Amino acid sequence: MSGAGEAGDQAMLDRFVWHPQYRGRTVAQVTDELRGDLAHDQRAHELTLAGADQRESAALAAVLPLEKKWGAFDFDWAVADPTDLATRIVTFERERERRQDLFSYEAYRRESTPQTESSSRPWWAFWRG
Repeated sequence: MSGAGEAGDQAMLDRFVWHPQYRGRTVAQVTDELRGDLAHDQRAHELTLAGADQRESAALAAVLPLEKKWGAFDFDWAVADPTDLATRIVTFERERERRQDLFSYEAYRRESTPQTESSSRPWWAFWRG
């Protein structure tokens, strides 16, 4: 009997229930959509920069929204592997789903990055050994 409950729990983990943007969609659907969007935007970015010599202001206007859209997730989004980046974004969105809170990716990254001893010490602490 617990097997049926576990299957239901797994189905809930594989589907967004609370998330305002992805509600009702599966993790696989969201991952595929993000991968496709990212690949499309990477190609658009590449083509825009290839023609930037002729129309610099138009190129800048086209690139800035893409930088804003993907740059928060990866500074090098334009050359990142679309599957890897989409998977990282979905992992972040699943954490938002789990917490039911729309916190920023920057906050998520800070939380998941372990603090080292040296980062908590002032710059001059090397004098003390």
